[in-house]
Amino acid sequence: MAYYDALHHGHIPDGHKLRWVGRQRGDSTFTLVDEEAEKAARPEPVPVINVPDVLNRPHPLVRATRKALGRSRTMVDTRGAPEVIPLLLSRPLVDRALRIMDALLTEAENRGYQVEAHTELHRGEPVHSVAVVIRGRAFPLSLTELTTKVPHEPTPEEIRRQERNRWTQVPKYDEKPNGRLSVGAPAGSWQHRSYSYSDSPRWTLESRLGHLLQGFEHSVAEAERIQREKELREAEQQRRQYAVIAQARARQIEEHRAEILLEQVQAWRRAAEIRDFCRAARARADASTPSTGELQCLQWAEEYAAKTDPLLSPLAPPPDPSADRESLRRFLKADPATSPWPFDARGRWTGPAEIQTGPRP
Repeated sequence: MAYYDALHHGHIPDGHKLRWVGRQRGDSTFTLVDEEAEKAARPEPVPVINVPDVLNRPHPLVRATRKALGRSRTMVDTRGAPEVIPLLLSRPLVDRALRIMDALLTEAENRGYQVEAHTELHRGEPVHSVAVVIRGRAFPLSLTELTTKVPHEPTPEEIRRQERNRWTQVPKYDEKPNGRLSVGAPAGSWQHRSYSYSDSPRWTLESRLGHLLQGFEHSVAEAERIQREKELREAEQQRRQYAVIAQARARQIEEHRAEILLEQVQAWRRAAEIRDFCRAARARADASTPSTGELQCLQWAEEYAAKTDPLLSPLAPPPDPSADRESLRRFLKADPATSPWPFDARGRWTGPAEIQTGPRP
């Protein structure tokens, strides 16, 4: 009653509809749906790839395949021939199969993709295929006829062999071609079962070609998304490693400067003590007659104090220590051999410019 009351008495806003769930069992749920938003959220329809009725100007690979068909009147198998489309099907299906592949390969090239003949090794054996290449990612293709299991009828030879040896195994079933076509990754490739479409009671293979290409495009987009995320993670990990190394470098430089500073303080104190010593020695000498040797000794001591006193020359930060892995090992918690090294041979920072590599002077 509530549903019909809302529906027929103007309780539903314009552009909306009322959806009722739970009519048969469970709780009844009414949802007010924005029709425009629902329509916008629907995926775009998959473009249909039209398969020609007649091959007037076939794709070069289709022409090459037609020449390689052979004279068999029952089954056609071009899987062992390079530079052609791999086919395994009944002879009456050849024309339809070639028209399907012609439409698929032509549409792929019209969308800006490459179509190439590929040969890969599988367990040491060559596997030939035709591949659609989208932004460097190849999708090998072959077209085969599906089979149905039927009871095996023993041949006279199999019957005689089994009579001679009762342990002889006779197959219970045979694989019989059933007239349904399937296009997808070759059976011998590592991508087998990754993607394929075939005739079914609900649709024909021709109506699935657009879905096949769309699946390729989605796979490429997803692979690129995963690759971008991986690159971002690796870049962030490397940035963190660089930050750790930069902090270690800052500690190394600060410790090095502190050592130099303490040495300068000690040198300044020694110079001051030497001058005090020289003044006391001269005061004593003034009270008596100093010898020439004593005067020379005092002169050398005063000159030595002047040379070693750091305050008699302008102060400047000392040169930074070496930035090689071994020098920074004790400042790093991690093994420097496993980290990317952002210093060149001259100790210059080559990592991100925004990372501070040392204490400010």
